[in-house]
Amino acid sequence: MERRSILSVVIMALSSLALLAAETDSGFSLNLKEAVKYTIANNREVMRARLELAKADTDLMKFEGRYTYRAFANADLQQNKFPYNQNNIFSGTRTQTTTYSAGIDRLFTTGTYFKLDAKSTRFDSNAFEDPTKTPAGFGALGLPPLYTDSLNVTISQDLWKNAFGSKERNQEKIIENQSLILKDQLEEQVAQKVVNALVDYWNFSVKDSSYQTFEQLLTNTKTIRDLTIRKQGLGLSESFEVNQWNALLAQVEGQMAQALAEKDEARRKLIRSLNLPENSKFSKVSPLSDELPQNIDYDKDIAYAFLNRADFKNIKRKKENAELALKNAKNDAMPTLKAAGTYGYQAQNLEGPSVNYTNSKSGVFSYNYPVIQGSVDLSYPIGDVGVKAGLRDAEIQRRQVNLEEDDLTKSVADDVRTRIDVLKASYKMLENAKKTEEEAKKYYSGVVRSFQQGRFNALTVKNALDTLVQDQLALVRARVDYNINLHRYYVSKNALFEEYGVDRTKLLPEDFQN
Repeated sequence: MERRSILSVVIMALSSLALLAAETDSGFSLNLKEAVKYTIANNREVMRARLELAKADTDLMKFEGRYTYRAFANADLQQNKFPYNQNNIFSGTRTQTTTYSAGIDRLFTTGTYFKLDAKSTRFDSNAFEDPTKTPAGFGALGLPPLYTDSLNVTISQDLWKNAFGSKERNQEKIIENQSLILKDQLEEQVAQKVVNALVDYWNFSVKDSSYQTFEQLLTNTKTIRDLTIRKQGLGLSESFEVNQWNALLAQVEGQMAQALAEKDEARRKLIRSLNLPENSKFSKVSPLSDELPQNIDYDKDIAYAFLNRADFKNIKRKKENAELALKNAKNDAMPTLKAAGTYGYQAQNLEGPSVNYTNSKSGVFSYNYPVIQGSVDLSYPIGDVGVKAGLRDAEIQRRQVNLEEDDLTKSVADDVRTRIDVLKASYKMLENAKKTEEEAKKYYSGVVRSFQQGRFNALTVKNALDTLVQDQLALVRARVDYNINLHRYYVSKNALFEEYGVDRTKLLPEDFQN
């Protein structure tokens, strides 16, 4: 209900825009469609909401970031010092191992992990280097630093619980749907912000119409008072009748002053809302719509709503997410089986790391010294209540979404039918209000002519004038009500942006558009 009340305000704001245009000394002007687009581009509240809309896919982008290539590098230094004893005669009392590695890796959507890396290790030991502690005949065993280099490719693959990335792909789709749901919700918030800004148009229109009504009433009151004064001179009316019209005239002048102050306040607020120059002026340029759309059709409009309404599209996404979550919960109950393997070539020398790559006979690229490594990891959850809870919750979510979908299907269809029925009824009321206002205008003109001829008194003229003013205001209300219901009809099938030529893809700020 709150959402519908907001939409009602939206409609009033949008429809009132048809009454207005803005112009400055430079010729600035707005029609209805331009006003909507100008508000989207310039109102600060709307601009903040549009920036928030640009973040709708943040979670999806972060998740997809895990599938990009990553460069890495590592340096490791390990130095040990031991006491001299028989155990350390051959290994040395001081050792130093320095390892450098660099490469690239990536996780694929198939659940495959790939890594290509190069590793260089320098090992140095003081074994047999100290002649005072080296047994006779062992001095020749002392060696300079040892350099070992290798190039390796590592691949690992999930084979069961997340078989070839199935669970990760399900999770990615869930996050994608959540991003789309958030995007639609934020688009609705943008629309609400637009409406909040456009309400200022409507408010200014109301204040302006009120002022013009009192202005017309003042003119008519002066006319009748002057006629009464002339009739008094002819002996056809009493002096207290002139007093009555003078009192009415003073009352209307006070109402006009108040209406003018309220109109100016509304104008300043509208200028501030649209971020317009202070000297902007507004005037009526085009009437509200009095025409009933020719393409109204219950079945076609309901079908259009099912395809385009955000709430109905989002319930489809929620349903898909519930099914995917159930699949993932079932996968969580399965064993984890992961196979990994590393294959590469290595080389070793006492001269330096570069020799391991330049020596064609014993270097890495001689392919004489392969590195082969493989592993298989298996784990299985036994009596894991967390897994059982995940299965239960996923099933509950699936049933809840199905119930929500059934209810929403009926609700959307009923909403569209109701909007069409109310639109047709308000159109009929508008036609009747036009006829009533026309008849009241003719009656007032006739009463004034008869009053001039002395056939009616001032009270009859006053009652006729009051009736005319009330019927004119009733016509304005009927026209506004019709346009409110017209726009509610557009909203019920989510065609409001399309009706005013607003490209939804352009709601994002230009520097954030893909």
